[in-house]
Amino acid sequence: MRLLDRYVLGRVPLPFIVGLLLFVLILLAEVAYNISSTIVGGRVSAELIIRYLLLRSPRAIVWSLPFGTLLGVSMAVTALAHHGEITAMRAGGVSFRRICAGLVAAGVLASAAGIALSQYVVPGTMKAAQDTFARMMMTQPVVREAHNQYFRDEQGRIFYVRDMLPAENLLRQVVIWERDENGAIRSITVAERAELQDRVWNLQDGASVRLDERGEVVGDIEHFAERRVTLTHALQRYYAERRAPAELAPAELLDLIEVRSRTGSDTQQLQVYLQFTYSIPAACLVFALIAAPLSHHYARHGTYVGVVVAILVVFLYNGVRSWTLAFGLAGALPPVVAGWLPDAIFGVLGVVLLAREG
Repeated sequence: MRLLDRYVLGRVPLPFIVGLLLFVLILLAEVAYNISSTIVGGRVSAELIIRYLLLRSPRAIVWSLPFGTLLGVSMAVTALAHHGEITAMRAGGVSFRRICAGLVAAGVLASAAGIALSQYVVPGTMKAAQDTFARMMMTQPVVREAHNQYFRDEQGRIFYVRDMLPAENLLRQVVIWERDENGAIRSITVAERAELQDRVWNLQDGASVRLDERGEVVGDIEHFAERRVTLTHALQRYYAERRAPAELAPAELLDLIEVRSRTGSDTQQLQVYLQFTYSIPAACLVFALIAAPLSHHYARHGTYVGVVVAILVVFLYNGVRSWTLAFGLAGALPPVVAGWLPDAIFGVLGVVLLAREG
């Protein structure tokens, strides 16, 4: 690395760390707020809550890296330009694009680090966070009001419940798919309702069928008035796993897409969120490209213009991302387009601005 790059990059770490920690704290505060509306009765220890938030930190870091990169690059370029150092470098024959080369490389490294964290670290920490949350949920009521929900148990069975009614601890319209070791569905059980009796669920007014390897019915349909099924642990796992798709790690999204595909459910929305799990970390490079020329252009207005540029870019990027996310979830855009269009727009804009600055 040349002296020029070391000097320019030396201005990045402090604002980068400040921006990263600020965004991480904001995201964790949102997580804390969400679980506060889920956990009732004050029966969960502070130790479990702190552990849960710490385990959620790697995912928060992944989503905060773009803002940290944006603020770091913006403040570094603003400071260099405001004190005339960029002018001196250019007078020495160094182009602005060459000055920014190290910053762009830093954006590439930040993107790579974010994707690596998302792929290799976040799944493990999210699984541990999920287990911690399940321990919290064991202190909570078994059933909470919800409708049209899918979940699985440790045996790999897939459950669908149309209505969860907490007042009666009652489930209505229950469907259970049982799979073999290869993941093929081998039996289907349906019941009008399920009532909780001594921590065991009693299916009522139902029927079940067996399926062969080709998915065809084997034998007669078996009707039953009552049948007991252990479902409490699966419900607790369901509550532990009941997170917004945007909160899931790539491996979890892929697994959920597979489950939904097997049951014939639409996976468009999950695939959109999967694309965003990669495009968000990749925004580090995009933000480095666009922050450098913008900060340089407006540096004459003050040393803190970098903060204004960072806020402006984040505001605009999140606005475009919200629109593409909405269109993607509605099925109006393919998942890949919905996930990567914001990066493409701002990346092209950054390249154009960088070329114009010389």
